[in-house]
Amino acid sequence: MSLTDASKALAYSKDEYEKYLKTRDAFLLRDVSEKAWLAVVLATDVLLISYGFKRPESYRERRSILRELASKVSKVKELGLIDRLGARGYYLHILGFHEGALDEEDVKEELKNVEEYLKLIEELLP
Repeated sequence: MSLTDASKALAYSKDEYEKYLKTRDAFLLRDVSEKAWLAVVLATDVLLISYGFKRPESYRERRSILRELASKVSKVKELGLIDRLGARGYYLHILGFHEGALDEEDVKEELKNVEEYLKLIEELLP
């Protein structure tokens, strides 16, 4: 697993967003959200593994390990990665995918947030 995988998931998400703009198929927005969430999960896992942690098996474990990393690497805490992870999970996975409650502008904004998150992760890699 590498940050390339996370970038690839984000690229797929952006492609589906473009398809949505052409078709206006609301189910595509759900797929866009879920693939963007996958990019966040993959990037977070790459970060944790790069610092010697095992790959998390659940969302709860991912947050817990990220909290431990934040206690050891001040920049992780300063950047609020735990909150950012939680926000992306809520907006993309819950509202976007499960509830279908995000409109195209919300999803467009979330794609930018995911892009920013991936850049932050890249900067934090040892």
